[in-house]
Amino acid sequence: MRQEGGALRCPTCSRAYPINGGIPDFIGEELSRSADPVLRRMRFIDRMAHIYESKLWYPIVLNVYGGFQSPSLAQLIGTVSQKVQSTKGRVLDIACGPGTYGRRIASPSKEVFGIDVSMGMLRQGAAYVAGEGTANMHFARARVEALPFEDGVFDAVLCCGSLHLFADTVTALREMARVMKPSAILSVFTFTAGRGGILKFARVREWSLTNHGLHVFELSAMEQYLTASGFRDFQPELSGSTLTFSARKQAA
Repeated sequence: MRQEGGALRCPTCSRAYPINGGIPDFIGEELSRSADPVLRRMRFIDRMAHIYESKLWYPIVLNVYGGFQSPSLAQLIGTVSQKVQSTKGRVLDIACGPGTYGRRIASPSKEVFGIDVSMGMLRQGAAYVAGEGTANMHFARARVEALPFEDGVFDAVLCCGSLHLFADTVTALREMARVMKPSAILSVFTFTAGRGGILKFARVREWSLTNHGLHVFELSAMEQYLTASGFRDFQPELSGSTLTFSARKQAA
């Protein structure tokens, strides 16, 4: 793509994508009219961006959904970061929020590209990056189902606190695999039907899926989704109902 004024234009289809406050916007639809209940709540998600990394959000969500055995936000960041520690090159941070995970691993050896559907989250992330002086962290508004990147360009992908929110898990994972290099690592934090928090109850899981689009994964199902999407070497770690795992894109 090439920049023309305040937009990026595709030389192939001539479609233009606006740049708002330095953040390219690759979403053309009005999300408030979406059939997806998660996307319809985008205004609420925009407004909560400034408290997302505070004690008013993460500790509460982790303890309620994952149980009191759940790791803290700092521990999750450490676990996710450790899985990509040896990676050098481009890292994609899926549904990045304000760059909660991505900006902690951005470095001279890791260039991080964060995408999210919430412009409020992205703007908060850009403010954090500017205030912290973080280098090699970029933001764009895009959906996981239609990533604005070529095939095989990323050396690692993060997907933290969001895989359970995507309408079609396999579609999302396949799109992640598409933009990854062979054997690149995927590092994920999500929830499972474990022994902690309210998600250990089947009725709560059913209600959460029906009313909030929240998918709670059995480990066996998660491995099947990954295999069907082109991943191998599923390595899960479970704490209460909190699940972190890594997997690798299958070699060419």
